[in-house]
Amino acid sequence: MTIDSSSGVVVIHDMSNDDYHGERDHISRSKAHRYRGSRGGRSQRFEEVEGRSLFSGNASTDFGSLVDAMFEAVCRGDNIGAVAAFPPPDVLTSNGQRRGKKYVEWRSSLPPGQVEARVEDFEKASDVIAAITEHEYAAELIRGTTQTQESVFWVDADGHKRKARNDGRYQDRHWYDLKTTSKDLEDLRHSFRRFGYGWQAAWYAEAAGLAGCDEPGKFPFIVATTNPPYDVAVVELTQESIDEARQEIRETLAAIRERRTSKVYLPPSYHQPITLDLCWR
Repeated sequence: MTIDSSSGVVVIHDMSNDDYHGERDHISRSKAHRYRGSRGGRSQRFEEVEGRSLFSGNASTDFGSLVDAMFEAVCRGDNIGAVAAFPPPDVLTSNGQRRGKKYVEWRSSLPPGQVEARVEDFEKASDVIAAITEHEYAAELIRGTTQTQESVFWVDADGHKRKARNDGRYQDRHWYDLKTTSKDLEDLRHSFRRFGYGWQAAWYAEAAGLAGCDEPGKFPFIVATTNPPYDVAVVELTQESIDEARQEIRETLAAIRERRTSKVYLPPSYHQPITLDLCWR
Protein backbone atom coordinates (compact mmCIF):
# COMPACT_ATOMS: atom_id res chain seq x y z
CA MET A 1 0.00 0.00 0.00
CA THR A 2 1.29 3.46 -0.92
CA ILE A 3 0.35 6.75 0.76
CA ASP A 4 1.23 10.02 -0.98
CA SER A 5 1.93 12.63 1.72
CA SER A 6 4.13 14.84 -0.46
CA SER A 7 1.46 17.55 -0.74
CA GLY A 8 0.51 17.58 2.94
CA VAL A 9 -0.64 15.56 5.94
CA VAL A 10 -2.71 12.43 5.37
CA VAL A 11 -4.98 11.31 8.23
CA ILE A 12 -6.78 7.96 7.90
CA HIS A 13 -9.34 6.62 10.36
CA ASP A 14 -10.00 2.90 10.86
CA MET A 15 -7.05 1.80 8.73
CA SER A 16 -6.32 -1.88 9.30
CA ASN A 17 -3.19 -2.93 11.16
CA ASP A 18 -2.02 -4.89 8.11
CA ASP A 19 -2.38 -1.86 5.83
CA TYR A 20 -0.65 0.47 8.27
CA HIS A 21 2.31 -1.80 8.93
CA GLY A 22 2.43 -2.85 5.27
CA GLU A 23 2.94 0.75 4.15
CA ARG A 24 6.72 1.01 3.90
CA ASP A 25 7.28 4.34 2.20
CA HIS A 26 7.03 6.21 5.53
CA ILE A 27 9.17 5.34 8.52
CA SER A 28 7.64 4.54 11.89
CA ARG A 29 8.99 5.52 15.29
CA SER A 30 9.77 1.92 16.19
CA LYS A 31 11.77 1.34 13.02
CA ALA A 32 13.72 4.59 13.43
CA HIS A 33 14.52 3.59 17.00
CA ARG A 34 15.93 0.26 15.78
CA TYR A 35 18.25 2.16 13.45
CA ARG A 36 19.68 4.53 16.07
CA GLY A 37 23.36 4.74 17.00
CA SER A 38 26.44 3.19 15.44
CA ARG A 39 24.92 -0.29 15.54
CA GLY A 40 21.67 0.88 13.99
CA GLY A 41 23.28 0.82 10.57
CA ARG A 42 23.52 -2.94 10.69
CA SER A 43 19.83 -3.17 11.61
CA GLN A 44 18.95 -0.83 8.76
CA ARG A 45 20.99 -2.81 6.25
CA PHE A 46 19.53 -6.10 7.53
CA GLU A 47 15.97 -4.91 6.88
CA GLU A 48 16.20 -2.44 4.00
CA VAL A 49 18.95 -3.99 1.90
CA GLU A 50 18.69 -7.68 2.77
CA GLY A 51 14.91 -7.57 3.07
CA ARG A 52 14.84 -9.50 6.34
CA SER A 53 12.88 -8.79 9.50
CA LEU A 54 14.40 -8.22 12.91
CA PHE A 55 11.24 -9.17 14.76
CA SER A 56 8.75 -11.92 13.99
CA GLY A 57 6.63 -11.70 17.15
CA ASN A 58 6.17 -14.02 20.11
CA ALA A 59 3.61 -15.03 22.74
CA SER A 60 3.94 -11.67 24.48
CA THR A 61 3.22 -9.90 21.20
CA ASP A 62 0.09 -12.01 20.64
CA PHE A 63 -1.14 -11.31 24.17
CA GLY A 64 -0.46 -7.60 23.78
CA SER A 65 -2.44 -7.58 20.52
CA LEU A 66 -5.37 -9.21 22.32
CA VAL A 67 -5.29 -6.60 25.09
CA ASP A 68 -5.08 -3.83 22.47
CA ALA A 69 -8.13 -5.18 20.64
CA MET A 70 -10.12 -5.54 23.85
CA PHE A 71 -9.10 -2.06 24.98
CA GLU A 72 -10.25 -0.60 21.67
CA ALA A 73 -13.60 -2.35 22.14
CA VAL A 74 -13.96 -0.77 25.58
CA CYS A 75 -13.26 2.67 24.09
CA ARG A 76 -15.99 2.06 21.51
CA GLY A 77 -18.41 0.81 24.16
CA ASP A 78 -18.48 -2.68 22.64
CA ASN A 79 -18.41 -6.09 24.29
CA ILE A 80 -14.81 -7.19 24.81
CA GLY A 81 -15.81 -10.79 24.19
CA ALA A 82 -16.68 -9.98 20.59
CA VAL A 83 -13.05 -9.37 19.60
CA ALA A 84 -11.74 -12.76 20.76
CA ALA A 85 -11.93 -15.73 18.39
CA PHE A 86 -11.37 -19.21 19.80
CA PRO A 87 -10.48 -21.93 17.27
CA PRO A 88 -13.07 -24.73 17.19
CA PRO A 89 -11.79 -28.21 18.06
CA ASP A 90 -12.23 -29.50 14.50
CA VAL A 91 -9.56 -27.15 13.09
CA LEU A 92 -6.91 -28.31 15.56
CA THR A 93 -4.73 -31.38 15.25
CA SER A 94 -5.61 -34.57 17.11
CA ASN A 95 -3.42 -33.49 20.04
CA GLY A 96 -4.79 -29.92 20.08
CA GLN A 97 -2.01 -28.10 18.23
CA ARG A 98 -2.72 -24.98 16.19
CA ARG A 99 -1.36 -25.90 12.80
CA GLY A 100 -2.39 -27.56 9.59
CA LYS A 101 -4.56 -26.58 6.64
CA LYS A 102 -7.87 -26.38 8.50
CA TYR A 103 -6.42 -24.17 11.20
CA VAL A 104 -4.71 -21.85 8.71
CA GLU A 105 -7.94 -21.53 6.70
CA TRP A 106 -9.95 -20.78 9.85
CA ARG A 107 -7.49 -18.15 11.02
CA SER A 108 -7.35 -16.44 7.62
CA SER A 109 -11.17 -16.26 7.59
CA LEU A 110 -11.38 -14.14 10.76
CA PRO A 111 -13.08 -10.79 10.10
CA PRO A 112 -11.19 -7.52 10.71
CA GLY A 113 -11.09 -6.62 14.38
CA GLN A 114 -11.16 -10.20 15.66
CA VAL A 115 -8.07 -11.65 17.30
CA GLU A 116 -7.31 -15.32 17.81
CA ALA A 117 -7.13 -16.12 21.51
CA ARG A 118 -6.68 -18.90 23.98
CA VAL A 119 -9.25 -19.14 26.75
CA GLU A 120 -6.63 -18.63 29.44
CA ASP A 121 -5.22 -15.57 27.64
CA PHE A 122 -8.68 -14.06 27.23
CA GLU A 123 -9.37 -14.49 30.95
CA LYS A 124 -6.04 -12.88 31.82
CA ALA A 125 -6.57 -10.04 29.35
CA SER A 126 -10.02 -9.46 30.86
CA ASP A 127 -8.36 -8.97 34.24
CA VAL A 128 -5.93 -6.47 32.70
CA ILE A 129 -8.79 -4.52 31.09
CA ALA A 130 -10.72 -4.52 34.37
CA ALA A 131 -7.67 -3.11 36.17
CA ILE A 132 -7.29 -0.36 33.56
CA THR A 133 -10.91 0.73 33.87
CA GLU A 134 -10.55 0.77 37.67
CA HIS A 135 -7.75 3.36 37.44
CA GLU A 136 -9.43 6.77 37.59
CA TYR A 137 -7.11 8.64 35.21
CA ALA A 138 -7.08 5.77 32.69
CA ALA A 139 -10.87 5.52 32.90
CA GLU A 140 -11.15 9.25 32.17
CA LEU A 141 -8.99 8.82 29.07
CA ILE A 142 -11.27 5.99 27.93
CA ARG A 143 -14.45 8.00 28.53
CA GLY A 144 -13.02 10.92 26.57
CA THR A 145 -11.81 8.84 23.63
CA THR A 146 -13.24 10.11 20.35
CA GLN A 147 -11.05 8.09 17.97
CA THR A 148 -8.87 4.98 18.09
CA GLN A 149 -6.27 3.77 15.60
CA GLU A 150 -5.87 7.16 13.92
CA SER A 151 -3.08 6.94 11.35
CA VAL A 152 -1.09 9.98 10.25
CA PHE A 153 1.38 10.18 7.35
CA TRP A 154 3.47 13.28 6.76
CA VAL A 155 6.74 14.78 5.55
CA ASP A 156 8.56 16.61 8.32
CA ALA A 157 10.50 19.88 8.14
CA ASP A 158 13.69 18.02 7.16
CA GLY A 159 11.98 16.13 4.35
CA HIS A 160 11.68 12.77 6.13
CA LYS A 161 8.54 10.75 5.38
CA ARG A 162 7.10 9.60 8.70
CA LYS A 163 4.01 7.90 10.07
CA ALA A 164 2.31 7.34 13.43
CA ARG A 165 -0.75 5.48 14.68
CA ASN A 166 -2.34 6.09 18.07
CA ASP A 167 -4.20 3.87 20.50
CA GLY A 168 -6.55 6.69 21.39
CA ARG A 169 -7.39 10.35 20.90
CA TYR A 170 -8.64 12.12 24.02
CA GLN A 171 -11.37 14.49 22.79
CA ASP A 172 -9.70 17.00 20.46
CA ARG A 173 -6.89 17.62 22.91
CA HIS A 174 -4.18 14.97 22.62
CA TRP A 175 -3.23 11.38 21.81
CA TYR A 176 -2.38 8.64 24.28
CA ASP A 177 -1.00 5.10 24.13
CA LEU A 178 -1.50 1.78 25.93
CA LYS A 179 1.47 -0.34 26.98
CA THR A 180 1.53 -3.74 28.67
CA THR A 181 4.53 -5.02 30.59
CA SER A 182 5.50 -8.15 32.46
CA LYS A 183 7.85 -6.05 34.61
CA ASP A 184 7.05 -4.29 37.88
CA LEU A 185 6.10 -0.65 37.64
CA GLU A 186 9.32 0.17 39.50
CA ASP A 187 11.16 -0.79 36.28
CA LEU A 188 9.34 1.76 34.14
CA ARG A 189 12.31 4.08 33.66
CA HIS A 190 14.45 1.26 32.28
CA SER A 191 11.65 -0.10 30.06
CA PHE A 192 10.78 3.33 28.65
CA ARG A 193 14.40 3.97 27.66
CA ARG A 194 14.95 0.47 26.28
CA PHE A 195 11.88 0.52 24.04
CA GLY A 196 12.14 4.15 23.00
CA TYR A 197 8.92 5.45 24.53
CA GLY A 198 10.47 8.89 24.93
CA TRP A 199 10.85 8.83 21.16
CA GLN A 200 7.22 7.80 20.86
CA ALA A 201 6.01 10.71 23.01
CA ALA A 202 7.97 13.18 20.86
CA TRP A 203 7.13 11.51 17.53
CA TYR A 204 3.42 11.06 18.27
CA ALA A 205 3.01 14.54 19.74
CA GLU A 206 4.08 15.90 16.35
CA ALA A 207 1.58 13.65 14.58
CA ALA A 208 -1.20 14.61 17.00
CA GLY A 209 -0.60 18.29 16.27
CA LEU A 210 -0.79 17.62 12.54
CA ALA A 211 -4.04 15.72 13.13
CA GLY A 212 -5.56 18.82 14.74
CA CYS A 213 -5.16 18.21 18.46
CA ASP A 214 -5.17 21.33 20.66
CA GLU A 215 -2.64 20.03 23.25
CA PRO A 216 -0.39 17.76 21.16
CA GLY A 217 2.53 18.06 23.57
CA LYS A 218 0.62 16.11 26.19
CA PHE A 219 1.05 12.38 25.58
CA PRO A 220 0.16 10.07 28.50
CA PHE A 221 0.91 6.35 28.50
CA ILE A 222 -1.47 3.90 30.18
CA VAL A 223 0.83 1.16 31.48
CA ALA A 224 -0.72 -2.12 32.64
CA THR A 225 1.21 -5.03 34.13
CA THR A 226 0.33 -8.48 32.83
CA ASN A 227 0.93 -10.34 36.09
CA PRO A 228 -1.33 -10.37 39.18
CA PRO A 229 -2.47 -8.09 40.72
CA TYR A 230 -2.33 -6.23 37.36
CA ASP A 231 -1.13 -2.85 38.55
CA VAL A 232 -1.84 0.15 36.34
CA ALA A 233 -0.17 3.55 36.06
CA VAL A 234 -0.59 6.54 33.78
CA VAL A 235 2.82 7.95 32.87
CA GLU A 236 3.68 11.37 31.47
CA LEU A 237 7.25 12.19 30.50
CA THR A 238 9.10 15.36 31.42
CA GLN A 239 9.60 18.03 28.79
CA GLU A 240 13.36 17.50 29.11
CA SER A 241 12.93 13.83 28.20
CA ILE A 242 10.83 14.71 25.16
CA ASP A 243 13.26 17.42 24.00
CA GLU A 244 16.15 14.97 24.28
CA ALA A 245 14.17 12.41 22.26
CA ARG A 246 13.46 14.99 19.54
CA GLN A 247 17.17 15.67 19.14
CA GLU A 248 17.95 11.94 18.97
CA ILE A 249 15.21 11.50 16.36
CA ARG A 250 16.60 14.28 14.19
CA GLU A 251 20.11 12.83 14.36
CA THR A 252 18.92 9.30 13.63
CA LEU A 253 16.73 10.27 10.67
CA ALA A 254 19.65 12.20 9.20
CA ALA A 255 21.88 9.12 9.66
CA ILE A 256 19.29 6.86 8.03
CA ARG A 257 19.15 9.12 5.00
CA GLU A 258 22.96 9.33 4.77
CA ARG A 259 23.30 5.53 4.92
CA ARG A 260 20.77 5.10 2.11
CA THR A 261 22.60 7.67 -0.03
CA SER A 262 26.17 6.56 0.63
CA LYS A 263 25.45 2.81 0.97
CA VAL A 264 27.83 2.88 3.95
CA TYR A 265 25.94 1.39 6.87
CA LEU A 266 28.67 0.77 9.45
CA PRO A 267 30.86 3.61 10.79
CA PRO A 268 34.48 3.00 11.84
CA SER A 269 33.42 3.05 15.51
CA TYR A 270 31.42 -0.15 14.95
CA HIS A 271 34.64 -2.09 14.38
CA GLN A 272 36.47 -0.81 17.46
CA PRO A 273 36.85 -2.95 20.60
CA ILE A 274 34.53 -2.24 23.52
CA THR A 275 35.94 -1.69 27.01
CA LEU A 276 33.86 -2.80 30.01
CA ASP A 277 34.62 -2.09 33.66
CA LEU A 278 33.13 -4.91 35.78
CA CYS A 279 34.84 -3.97 39.03
CA TRP A 280 32.75 -3.11 42.06
CA ARG A 281 33.39 0.34 43.45
